[in-house]
Amino acid sequence: MAEIQFFRKEVQSSFLDPKEGFTRKSISLELRRDDLTGHRSRILPYRRKYPEVVIPPEMLEASKKVCPFCADQLSSSTPKLLPEIASEGRIRRGGAWLFPNAFPYARYNWVIVFGEEHFLYPDQFSVEMLRDGFLAAQEGIQRIGKSQPEFQYSSINWNYLPSSGAGLFHPHIQILVEDVPTASHKEVLEGIIRYREEGIPSFWESFLLEETKRGERFIGHQGDVYFLTAFSPRGIFGEILILFSNRSTIDEVRTDDWTGFSQGLIRVFQYLKGHVLSFNLSLFSGNGDGVRSWVYGRLCPRMIIPPWHTSDINYFEKLHDEVMCVISPEELCRDVKPFFTGSRPS
Repeated sequence: MAEIQFFRKEVQSSFLDPKEGFTRKSISLELRRDDLTGHRSRILPYRRKYPEVVIPPEMLEASKKVCPFCADQLSSSTPKLLPEIASEGRIRRGGAWLFPNAFPYARYNWVIVFGEEHFLYPDQFSVEMLRDGFLAAQEGIQRIGKSQPEFQYSSINWNYLPSSGAGLFHPHIQILVEDVPTASHKEVLEGIIRYREEGIPSFWESFLLEETKRGERFIGHQGDVYFLTAFSPRGIFGEILILFSNRSTIDEVRTDDWTGFSQGLIRVFQYLKGHVLSFNLSLFSGNGDGVRSWVYGRLCPRMIIPPWHTSDINYFEKLHDEVMCVISPEELCRDVKPFFTGSRPS
């Protein structure tokens, strides 16, 4: 039987350092490859610098005046679903509202607003608010699946703050439902098929067992929802990998799973509060012919690099499909885990 591989290679770069009288200096970095998808990362811990994140109150106030997601604008400024999908026009779950994206990326691309608050810092979200938003997203995905079962590939996506690509400050997520997987989802499904052909029938189960045994990237779990740091991260500040154990589609995710997922997110948000605020989050669902995946998610912190507001994406990520990461996954795990175990210093 094949084994799950964790490819890593150390590289040294040398130069004459002007800060030390032009003496020879060597810096180590590490190349990593995710064996499931082939994704590559470069771990460069010497480049890490956490910026101070300040959102000017006047910016928030100005954005609120033109926000279509605020309570006084939502009913008149947001689109309604087609009557054959939702006769009520919009789907509501608790304080969350679901409606179509006025600027769609796909045939089925809908928005879920978490609540009435125009802006919340990560540590201000409640479990109930997050859970209701994800339940609304799930209901939207299920409605499409019942009428058009061929649209089986879905994702729930969150850009938090403009530095992650969000067009509005008001907290919201989006669902995307299509009849084919997106490129990164397709890579995962193809990798699962390859592992199955090599003798690993359930990749995610074997992967979770291996990572739990190793321990160095296993953060913790909330019920059947597991949180780890990705071996080959997709973000400059690393990547949190989320696994919904034995839930092969969004349709199988239970309310208590959403509660556990929301509890885990809040713990991650508590960590982010002391480092960076912005992030991208995606959950992926869908299996394809003869493939049984789990629902999985990826969360990548984002940032604007001071002092010149430099983007955290450069030619490596954009054109070479490789990510430069300034914190090792093992160190990130050690930093986040106390928020799950309750052992962090007060």
